[in-house]
Amino acid sequence: MDEIAAELKAERWDYCLLFKMKVLAPFRYLIMAFRTLIELFKRKPDVIIAQNPPVFLPITCWVYCLLAGCTLIVDHHCIWSEKTIRYPLLSRVIRGLEGFIVKRAELNTSPHDVWTEKLIELSHKKAKVITVIDYVEELPMKKVSRERFCRTDYLVVYPGGTGPYERPDVAIEAVKELEGVTLVITGKKEFLKRILPHESDRIVFSGFLPDEEYFGLLKEADVVLNITDEPYTIPHFLYEVMAAGTPIISSWNLPIAKLFNGSIYLIEENSPENLKKAIIEMQRNREEWVQKIRKLRDDLKRVRRDQIQELMDCIQRKGS
Repeated sequence: MDEIAAELKAERWDYCLLFKMKVLAPFRYLIMAFRTLIELFKRKPDVIIAQNPPVFLPITCWVYCLLAGCTLIVDHHCIWSEKTIRYPLLSRVIRGLEGFIVKRAELNTSPHDVWTEKLIELSHKKAKVITVIDYVEELPMKKVSRERFCRTDYLVVYPGGTGPYERPDVAIEAVKELEGVTLVITGKKEFLKRILPHESDRIVFSGFLPDEEYFGLLKEADVVLNITDEPYTIPHFLYEVMAAGTPIISSWNLPIAKLFNGSIYLIEENSPENLKKAIIEMQRNREEWVQKIRKLRDDLKRVRRDQIQELMDCIQRKGS
């Protein structure tokens, strides 16, 4: 959303309210809806781009658009009902809300073609949906000392987060069997407690890093990993790694396979043995993979430019 706001020269507004008790979540979304409506009536926009999830935000913005007569575009960062699929009742409710808002938005955007196709299906082919991929042009990075993280010849980085599908355990087991390789896992240690006992000279937990240091680490890495059981998402950090010009090893999923199309090394089954083979391939042919990621970066820049132009054309037609 930061990149879209910058390219469209749009004003961005964020608001988030968190309660420690999950039982209070409905009240949280209700308060956020009222706060959002107040802000919209103050700012009086002609066009609103609202992000899903949570689906309650675009629904709130749709209410405002009905009252104020402005245009609503929904940026579906993901299809929330697909992400909550482990909770069937909740997923069914959210799917109904998403189907409602997809059909009522003037335009919907999605970060990859797989979500785009699913959104069209969700609306029973009644909605206009276009793909607008993520893209990172440059990273505000600073040079980091390799020795701070790594005392071996080869540096592997696993950007860690809080996602339930992440598989740093596979990366740890693979690197343990590779001599001369160090694995650095980023992210707050409080979210990585289950794997912290594996810390050693070659399994390093960096903790949270400021953006400039984190991006510098991505640049310094010999390869960056995206090992996950996530079936649909293309994580934003892959575009950051691409901007850094660093090769990528990723778990296979359909959106990643379609978009990155041979430019990164894909593992079809998440196992230490498969990842070990991938790292060895990267060690042998790194320069070839560097050239592939650089070419992909240039190709996707053109794709993104055309998609943003299509989005701007849609906004101008609605405003005329």
